[in-house]
Amino acid sequence: MQRYRATSGPFEYVLRFSHEEIDQMCLEALEKAGCLPTSPEPIRIDRFIEKHFTSNIIYEDLGRVLGYTAFEKDGRISAVGINSRLEDGREASERRLRSTLAHEGGHCLLHPCIFMQTESQVHFDTSGSVNVSLKDRRFLCRPGDIDPAAASRPTRPYEGLWWEWQANRAIGGFLLPKNLVLIALAPFVNRALVTGSPSLPASAREAASRSLAGIFEVNPVVARIRISEMFPDVTGRQMEF
Repeated sequence: MQRYRATSGPFEYVLRFSHEEIDQMCLEALEKAGCLPTSPEPIRIDRFIEKHFTSNIIYEDLGRVLGYTAFEKDGRISAVGINSRLEDGREASERRLRSTLAHEGGHCLLHPCIFMQTESQVHFDTSGSVNVSLKDRRFLCRPGDIDPAAASRPTRPYEGLWWEWQANRAIGGFLLPKNLVLIALAPFVNRALVTGSPSLPASAREAASRSLAGIFEVNPVVARIRISEMFPDVTGRQMEF
């Protein structure tokens, strides 16, 4: 993790994490909480948040907000809120709920330090940051903020909301740990005869993503993004969504 003095925006500092750092931090947190399965299966993301960050997960009607993460002055997590409208009994909604929980888990994991009270932070202006309240020490995450596909496009503008890009990166880290994904994708993967390096043929990608989505109970786009990250196409680029 690197930290830079901010020249604009609501926070005193800008944090930067590599893709690998976020994946490793998510993996270590799941292991520490005893929530990393030994074989491919859905991650109990709600149970993980309760054990590792806060038992105060609140389901309530948040209107247009999908979820929020609230912090104490010392950086501890005081609450994670989830829009109760996501619980409508549909499979797609349940999987979106899981992505929302993982996104908020990303804030819990990566961003406590930026809400720790400092004298300089008191004077920062949040009027232009519609999803940040330093007064209440919380993120208010809207549908446009919780977008797994946005995290696969790091070269595109993301409205300057680097904290939302990072939380979206954590969705894959929490819901699709790479070690479990490799096991789940074994039937679809080819290995080089000499090096043993794995590759995923283009003809198998769609079936692989459907299988992954079913095993880990994530929306298909989340599975496709994870596959794209782990097995870039033949040009060496990640797929665009």
